[in-house]
Amino acid sequence: MKDVRVSVPVAIRRGDNANLICHYDMEGAELYSVKWYKGKREFFRYTPKEIPALKSFFVAGLSVEVRAHETVEVSTNLLAGNGPQAQVSFRRPLSNGSHLTLMAVESMATGKYSCEVSADLPSFDTMIVSSEMEVVDVPVTKPLITGIRQFYRIGDVVLGNCTSYNSKPAANLTWLLDDKKINETQTTQYPVYKELQSGLDTSTLGLVFHLSHHFLGRSKMKFSCVAKIHDVYEQRVDRWIEDERPKLLAASASPVGLNPVNYVHSIYDQSSAASSYHHHDGSDFDNQNSDAYMTQIQGDMSSSAPSAPGGRIILTLGVLHLVHGPAPAVMQIVFSILTAIRSVSGRRAAAGQQPKDAPAVDVQQHPAPYRTI
Repeated sequence: MKDVRVSVPVAIRRGDNANLICHYDMEGAELYSVKWYKGKREFFRYTPKEIPALKSFFVAGLSVEVRAHETVEVSTNLLAGNGPQAQVSFRRPLSNGSHLTLMAVESMATGKYSCEVSADLPSFDTMIVSSEMEVVDVPVTKPLITGIRQFYRIGDVVLGNCTSYNSKPAANLTWLLDDKKINETQTTQYPVYKELQSGLDTSTLGLVFHLSHHFLGRSKMKFSCVAKIHDVYEQRVDRWIEDERPKLLAASASPVGLNPVNYVHSIYDQSSAASSYHHHDGSDFDNQNSDAYMTQIQGDMSSSAPSAPGGRIILTLGVLHLVHGPAPAVMQIVFSILTAIRSVSGRRAAAGQQPKDAPAVDVQQHPAPYRTI
C-alpha cells in the first residue's frame, strides 16, 4: 500500500456540503477498511466485506449522508468494436470507500480530519493522513470605506478606514491604489472586534497616504479596499478622489453681481502670509513669486480732463499665473475698471464737475501672494 493522501477543503461556507476524498494505492493488496476521524473520534467507516458496508457514527456538528446517491453518466459502446456509443446513467452513493460528503456543514465542523486505510490479511498494513478544514461565516455586506473625501491637493494626506463586518474568521483587508497594493507602512491594522452575542468578527484597516506627486498628469485616482477570506469570499469597493485644482480654476471667473476688485482679492489673499502687495517697486518679485508676472498698466486721464499734479489712484490686483498663461478673467477686470473710470470722468468733465485735483490713474498689477502648483 502506498500514496495515501486526503483532499479536504481548506475552507468552506457554512451551510454548504463538504466533499472529502481519501486517495490510496493498494498495490494489489485487498482493502480491509477505510475510516474517517474528526480529531480522534471516528465518525465514518467503510468495510467492503461487511453488510452494510457503510457505517456512520455520531459526532457533534457532523452529518454524513450514507443513503443519498448521485447520478453518474458514462459513455459505452452498444456493440463490440467501433459500434455506436450511448450514454448510460447509474446511481452511486455520495459516500463510499474513497469519497465522503458532509451535509450542510456548521461552524462546529471546523477541525482536523484524518483518513485511515488498512489492508486485509495477511499484512494488515495501515496508513493514516490528516488535513484541516475551516467552516466560514462570510459577511452579508461588502466592506465599507469611510473618511475619504472627494477632493484633495498635492501635499494633502488621505485618511480613511476600511471595515468588514460580521464574519468568522475576520476578513483579511488590503488597500490598493489604482489596482496596486499600498505599502503596509501606510496602513494601520486595528484590533479585531468580536461580537459577544454572535461570536462574529469585525476587522478594520486604516489608511494614511501622503499625496506627494500622485496627481501629476491626471485628475483622478482610485483607492480600493479588498476583503478576502481564504478562497471562499472576496469583495472589493472603490473610492475615486479628484484633484482640487480644476475646481479652484473654475472659481477664478468673477460671479455676476460681485465687485470685481473685492472678488479678486478674496480669492488670492486667502492663503499667503508673505504678501507682496507692498512691493510696488517689484524689487524681490522674482524671488517671491517665480510663477507670477507683473504688468504696469497706466491710465492717463488728461485726455478727458485736466489733471492736477500729484494725485494718482493706484489699483492693485493679484494676478494668478497659470500653466498655460495668465487668467483672462483678471485682465478683463482690469480693463473694465479703467473703462468705467474714464466713462465717469468724461461725464463729469462734460457737466463741468471735474474736480481740480482730478488724479491720473495708474493701475499696477503685482504678483499675487497666492500660487498654485
